Amino acid sequence: MKPLLSVVVPVHNVEEYLEECLTSLARQSVDAVEVVTVDDGSTDGSRRIAEEFAARDRRFRCVHQANAGLSAARNTGVAHTTPGVPYLAFADSDDLVVPDAYARMLASLESTGSDLVTGNVWRLTAQGPRQAWQYRWLTADHPRTHVTRDPRLLADRVAWNKVFRRSFWDEHAFTFPVGRLYEDAPVMIPAHHLARSVDVLHRHVYLWRVREGSITRRRTDVRGVRDRIAACERVSAFLAGRGAGQRARYDASCLRDDFVYFLEGLPMGGPSYREAFMADAGAFLDRAGDAALEGLPAEARIRWRLVRERRMDELLAVLDFERANGTGTFTVRGPWGRRRAVHPGAAGGTAGARLGRGDLPAVARLVEASWGTDGRLTLRGYAYIRNLPADAPRHALKAALVREAGGGLPRPVPVRTVPMPEATADSGQETHGYDHAGFEMVLDPAQLGPGSWFVGVVVAGHGTVRRAALRAVGA
Repeated sequence: MKPLLSVVVPVHNVEEYLEECLTSLARQSVDAVEVVTVDDGSTDGSRRIAEEFAARDRRFRCVHQANAGLSAARNTGVAHTTPGVPYLAFADSDDLVVPDAYARMLASLESTGSDLVTGNVWRLTAQGPRQAWQYRWLTADHPRTHVTRDPRLLADRVAWNKVFRRSFWDEHAFTFPVGRLYEDAPVMIPAHHLARSVDVLHRHVYLWRVREGSITRRRTDVRGVRDRIAACERVSAFLAGRGAGQRARYDASCLRDDFVYFLEGLPMGGPSYREAFMADAGAFLDRAGDAALEGLPAEARIRWRLVRERRMDELLAVLDFERANGTGTFTVRGPWGRRRAVHPGAAGGTAGARLGRGDLPAVARLVEASWGTDGRLTLRGYAYIRNLPADAPRHALKAALVREAGGGLPRPVPVRTVPMPEATADSGQETHGYDHAGFEMVLDPAQLGPGSWFVGVVVAGHGTVRRAALRAVGA
């Protein structure tokens, strides 16, 4: 049977995981698959495992080369696939592919005619599978979409959760950059933009094993940070010819997603790491300009401003403060309408950013629910506007609204403000007090009527009004 799909698996010293990976490919519900494993100079038992699979399953072939890195191994694998096979995929040798993943992905491409299909991902840790944060937004299928219509696809930067139409891959002569870490994004983001359309599947297709010490887990490695920023610059340069808006959106995603991991490694890094990060990330910000900072939270804009101005000591003080108080804690200064977020970790209040509406969200938590003998439900909790202290009752005025799950107008519910010191304790920071954020309300099912109801809280303080859904503590 001629294969429909070629799967390339680069292999280097993964004997502990390779058997499980190749077994997941052998057990795919679609049988018309060829698997090309590329032994990239392994010095453990990986080569033997790959050869044994090839000996007992005609769909598997093993290619050998001197160690040249992941990108070179992938490129070698593509060159050794069978000519004329219509689809192409990649899998990393320590990961797993969901049993029906390729069947679903091929069916999607056959149905829509899109150039590539991508799917949801589990992170596989010692505690078991967890939803990969990059794909939390993915709750429904999106056939025949495009990154220019759905910018959330900018987070979809890996090769191994996709199937490509081979004619599309060859038309654009895609190759992975050799000799670099973080080799996926310089291929995947251009592929998203060059595709005529893309299918997105919300069901999981791939289990990405997260191993401490693996390529993508190096936090204070000079080469790692330089290669990551260089990879983003290459993609940004590609997008320069596709409209300023596309490039600015991608640059912002690098600051939001790619660079934070290395930024937070600065306190642990040595002088050479810090110098490399500040030089390369600073140059990225110099080139990207203010457009890359728009839309980022105030605390992120403060940190990146310090990087852009090469203010290392203040940046380290900010990161140290955030480790103790959590990201997103700041003080608010200035008159209403011209308020600024000022970071307490920076000396003299010199690190600040103009506040946007989304920078002061409301927090509303349910602490206790109890039924009375009269059949009414009493709810106790707290609600405040983050970073606006509730150190007096007038700084956290509250009202409650209930709305039937099926729709309809919200109904007001009387609320009584009560002291609740656990609001401050639960906030995980010591800069602001929220002791007067507590509330009590009583719901009467007889007045509401049968059905399901949502409860929300409106909170006002310091000239600001916000609304939030009521959630359990820890949710």
